[in-house]
Amino acid sequence: MNLDFMSLKTTSLASVRGERHKEKILERQKAQELEQAMLSERELNPYWKDGGTGLPLEKDEAALVKKVTVVEDAGLSWLQKSYQRMKEQAEREKRNFEEIVAERYGSMELFQSRLEAAEKVASRKENYCRGGRWKKNDYSESEKEKREQHMKKETRDEEDRN
Repeated sequence: MNLDFMSLKTTSLASVRGERHKEKILERQKAQELEQAMLSERELNPYWKDGGTGLPLEKDEAALVKKVTVVEDAGLSWLQKSYQRMKEQAEREKRNFEEIVAERYGSMELFQSRLEAAEKVASRKENYCRGGRWKKNDYSESEKEKREQHMKKETRDEEDRN
């Protein structure tokens, strides 16, 4: 008898799994290197530059302006967003905030008056919606009488047709 089968190299299942795991890690690293190589140094999206993920940072989410839930708010949400953008522009360009407002709206007082007017209209509309727009109207005595007469006339007309 020959003992050739004992000279065969044997490997354990754990070592095979370990080698496969190492191969997968190497493949992932190669894919990441290819992706980084494909990114151009002329990339315009600031979130892709310098190895970014393409998405803005999550800490910036807290600084975002709250969205207004009212649909017809007389331009209030638009003015608030404009105010926020002007503040950001002043910080970015290191200029006086009032100068930027004056460039866009003429003066700070004009902008504030527009903002106040929009706030008043928006609050009125909100109160109108909350104040029972869907309630039944309370008719005065004369209106009630007119409605009753109209209803009687309609019933007479129907009777005449029959």
